[in-house]
Amino acid sequence: MKIICAGLSKTGTKSIAKALQVLGFSVFDFIEHITIHHDEWVTIYRQGKTPDFLSMYKDVDAVTDLPAAIWFGEIHQTFPEAKVILSVRDNEDVWLKSWVEAQLALLRKGGFFERMIWRYIIPFTQGLDVPFFDDIDMAAYGTLRPESTVLYKKKYREHNERVQAVIPKESLLIFNVKQGWKPLCEFLGCEIPEQEFPRQNVKGEGAKWVNSMITDAMIKLFVIFAVFVFLISGFCVMFF
Repeated sequence: MKIICAGLSKTGTKSIAKALQVLGFSVFDFIEHITIHHDEWVTIYRQGKTPDFLSMYKDVDAVTDLPAAIWFGEIHQTFPEAKVILSVRDNEDVWLKSWVEAQLALLRKGGFFERMIWRYIIPFTQGLDVPFFDDIDMAAYGTLRPESTVLYKKKYREHNERVQAVIPKESLLIFNVKQGWKPLCEFLGCEIPEQEFPRQNVKGEGAKWVNSMITDAMIKLFVIFAVFVFLISGFCVMFF
């Protein structure tokens, strides 16, 4: 483990993950955490298991986003030579706006039918443990309600303060993706790539991802339903 990205979601974590990949590092971002290490994180969150980060991340160069971000201290204790990047937005209000928009895009505040799709149909057809996403967010923010703005800002502020209090200054970079390659590469001792700094998960992409999953899930559900109706119809013709 060379790099621990301690920034919360919607602080440019996807762009940083891509940037680190461009620089040649192997990165575990949110999707890797909840797929490759799903069982380990579930036992940590739901069964009280002590994390074994040495085993989980011994062959990984960098971790970004939740759930790893709020365990930055424990991960750094395991890999004390690792450098820590605290990604931030311009201010907490900018972060809050982006986070709330992401929450709404992910149907946290949808109607009954939308919640049924998100919590049951998508996990069934996509093989995702969507309810576990709620566990991750609850541990980080203490709420799933987009309207809990004061609490969200408090959690964001306290998290950033804790990172700066725990990690030695010489091992910490406070980084806004708007700064581009220069401070990141200087901190990591890497040459600046010729390509532009990545811009991932910009406004609207989260909603597009959700909508594509919903469409795919509904198609799969329709196929399953059609096959079921066909089999039932055949059964009825045979016996009645």
